[in-house]
Amino acid sequence: MRRHTGRWGFWIRRYGPAEVACLATMLAASVVAARLTTSPALLAASAIAGATVGFYGVLVIKVVREQRRLIAPGQPRYAVRVASRTVLLLSAEFGAAELLDTFLWRPALMVSAVVLLDEPVWGLLAGKAAADVLFYLVSALGYRLTELAGIRAPRSPAPPRANVVSHM
Repeated sequence: MRRHTGRWGFWIRRYGPAEVACLATMLAASVVAARLTTSPALLAASAIAGATVGFYGVLVIKVVREQRRLIAPGQPRYAVRVASRTVLLLSAEFGAAELLDTFLWRPALMVSAVVLLDEPVWGLLAGKAAADVLFYLVSALGYRLTELAGIRAPRSPAPPRANVVSHM
């Protein structure tokens, strides 16, 4: 039981702050959009844009911090290395999930939920929750693959073997 709790704790720490920011910026954008339009498609697009800003804003900061701990500040092109590794890792972790999410299941689920529930804010929340399940399944797989491939935290080279002199 403790092992599963630790796994869930990791994912909550990893994605929780980004999700809170995502929800706040999604709701702010959708409230503004709801005052300007009643179009379910425009409401969903506004909510998605707001959510994206909050979500990736937090995750960019999180991954930059991870990489700054791995790359010594005195190394040549430090800022470029941190930035490029951040982009690489975010793309590997979220790229496939983001493409499917942005162009397929999130718009369909959010528009459908707004139409079915006939309440913009609750429909957007319901559609978001359904889309998030799919998004996090694919993202978590992307994260694990970067770990298993040694991309997330480069593996340390094996320590050099000491020359052993035989006294025979």
